[in-house]
Amino acid sequence: MQILISNLPVDTSIDDVLVLLTKQLGAPEPTDVRVDAGDGGRNAVAFVRYPDDSPAALGKVLDEKISGLHYKGHDLDAAVTHKFKE
Repeated sequence: MQILISNLPVDTSIDDVLVLLTKQLGAPEPTDVRVDAGDGGRNAVAFVRYPDDSPAALGKVLDEKISGLHYKGHDLDAAVTHKFKE
């Protein structure tokens, strides 16, 4: 399962995403996180991977908790996605 988190601050690190997920939201630690510059250098996106056998409910709960969350001056959005490329 993969989650795409968008509209993160442009200076967001992998550690920031891990803290957001595990410490702030209480989610299990993902197996992989990648952060890339987003729209025109104004924000960043995070690609978060959980094991393929993760329950669908995890994706739904994270989507609901992250979408609309105000984080460091940004309103985040999230979506459960298809597998992203390595």
